[in-house]
Amino acid sequence: MNKTFAIYTLGCKVNQEESAALANVFVEHGWRQLPFGEAADVCIVNTCTVTQIAEKKSRNMLRRALAANPQAYVVGTGCYVQMKPQEAAAIAGLDLLLGANEKHLLFELAAAGAEQKGEPAGPLVQVCPAAQACQYQELGNANSLTNRTRAFVKIEDGCNQFCSYCIVPHVRGPVRSRPLAAVLAEVRQLVAAGYQEIVLTGIHVGAWAADGLAFADLVAAVAETPVLGRLRLGSVEPREVSPKLLQLAAENPVICPHFHIPLQAAADQILQLMGRDYDMAYYTGLVADIRRLLPEAAITTDIIAGFPGEDEAIFAAELEQVRRLAFADAHIFPYSRRPGTPAAEFAGQLPNAEKNRRAAELAAVVADSRRAFRAARCAAGQNLRLLLEQQVEREGQVGMQGYTADYLPVFVPGLGLQTAGRFVQVRPVGLLAAFGDEIIGEIVE
Repeated sequence: MNKTFAIYTLGCKVNQEESAALANVFVEHGWRQLPFGEAADVCIVNTCTVTQIAEKKSRNMLRRALAANPQAYVVGTGCYVQMKPQEAAAIAGLDLLLGANEKHLLFELAAAGAEQKGEPAGPLVQVCPAAQACQYQELGNANSLTNRTRAFVKIEDGCNQFCSYCIVPHVRGPVRSRPLAAVLAEVRQLVAAGYQEIVLTGIHVGAWAADGLAFADLVAAVAETPVLGRLRLGSVEPREVSPKLLQLAAENPVICPHFHIPLQAAADQILQLMGRDYDMAYYTGLVADIRRLLPEAAITTDIIAGFPGEDEAIFAAELEQVRRLAFADAHIFPYSRRPGTPAAEFAGQLPNAEKNRRAAELAAVVADSRRAFRAARCAAGQNLRLLLEQQVEREGQVGMQGYTADYLPVFVPGLGLQTAGRFVQVRPVGLLAAFGDEIIGEIVE
């Protein structure tokens, strides 16, 4: 055995980060990672179940892993396996199936299984009911030390909200918070390794709570890490953007003035059907509070288009609400009917074509506000502090791209890869319409 492995990931950013952590565990034990599809000794598919399409892709990738190397030890893990272990186990040839909360066992079981690999007699299945998950499980460091710009630190797993459209709490289980000491230790390690920006992530980030402390307390503690350049928050639910959190962001320049606050729907009737715990008055008041305290903050969001019960009048009102909220950017999703969730049985289901049309209309409104937000930053004439990340080509010019603290993408022509990971001051000089209104910047000498 050559001690090689490959991994394919479907689904959310947390899944991506968990796969990176799993890969690092293999590497730390002397294994070599191969591109997925090559004949690795261990082949892992980290699955997703958020939609039926995601489940279909998960099954297809498991079969592709088997086809790539019939002698490989093939592992399925993640949310699809958690949700439908028997269905996954019916795919002939698999060796190991681990649920979403058993990923911490993966290296030990896969390494031992690969050593003893024989003719598959059906997979070993370890899937604990999600509701029984009660402890945060460490996977290891998710951050590759070859790229020292932005590092992701997972602070919790699970979700307690049970929104009517979402399967995630059923597969990830209840909120389990990572101990503060473990979070701080990883952040210090990453900063010492040269990372300039830390991003706090999880399934339900703002629900973090441990040792009598709340999310804002964790943010305050992490922000005090010596020589940390930036601290960026992952998606935070509206009720969890507390006055204390906003005050911290206003007072501490290390905390990025960028708030991703899921809206999901811009109408009280739909929010109620979704099982969200706020109304539009609360959300618009929160946005006003942020802009009053942090006038230049970027507020981004998630919106679901075409939820059951969203008639034409409601949708027209939502478009106007989104226009008034003037988001710096947004992720727009057509509603996906997910079996096993209450919303799948709601009356007033819309055809896919109509959901896609509404998503496109919402995206056009957000594109206008995104362009206006970025154009205003250019017109203000103020220099931008930029963290350079990657080399790209724009309109025939090669240069470096990076992000400001409020998550504006900026392209600086002429810079080389040796500048990656540096903070620079740039003067904004215009927008690149063909690249999502990315800002063009000039270095300030």
